[in-house]
This record gives sequence, structure tokens and C-alpha cells, in this order.
Amino acid sequence: MMRVFMTMLCSLLTVCSVSAQISRQEGTDGQAAIYRLPLMERAFLCCRYFEGWHSEKHYPYVGWGHKLLPNEKYSARTMTKRDADELLRKDLRKFVAMFRKFGVDSLLLSES
Repeated sequence: MMRVFMTMLCSLLTVCSVSAQISRQEGTDGQAAIYRLPLMERAFLCCRYFEGWHSEKHYPYVGWGHKLLPNEKYSARTMTKRDADELLRKDLRKFVAMFRKFGVDSLLLSES
């Protein structure tokens, strides 16, 4: 299971990296700008981009891929993009803290 997770994560980061390298070679600055952002913000933007928006038909997922827990009352019908952004940032912080013992790799491991 962990091997599959790490493979998916490496693939995600490779796609982001290759995309930015291509952008730099073409002389555009749009995607290359991601490398000027803090790591946590880069992770946030990659999650948003690759996860996509989850509506009511994606239950139990809402926003940018948050899986509803039994005690949560979030609704895909009423969730705004701003609410989803806050929820994604909260999730990222929670998972980074969970993997804190791995040091600099904690952000990488939180991207599951």
C-alpha cells in the first residue's frame, strides 16, 4: 500500500516539475511561478489542480477531495471555493503534522 502511495506521489510531483520545466523552456512564466511559492502553497495548488472539484455526486468527498468523516457536517451543495480552500489547507496541516517524524519529507508524505 505504501509503495503504491509513494509511486502516485512521485508521479504527481514529476508532472508538476516537468510542466514547469517545459514552461521555462518556452519562455512563459505562468507555471514556472509555482517554484517561487513556499512549499506548502505549492502542495496546496497541486492538490487543487489534480484533485479537482467534488460536487454532490462525489459523496463522501467534498471541495478539493476532502473525505467526510462521520462527525462532519460539510455539504457539497453549500460549500464555496473559499470554504474548500480553507478545508484543504487544514487537511494539509493535519497530515504534515501526522508525518512530522519524517522531517523534511513530512509535506511529501502528506500528499495522499
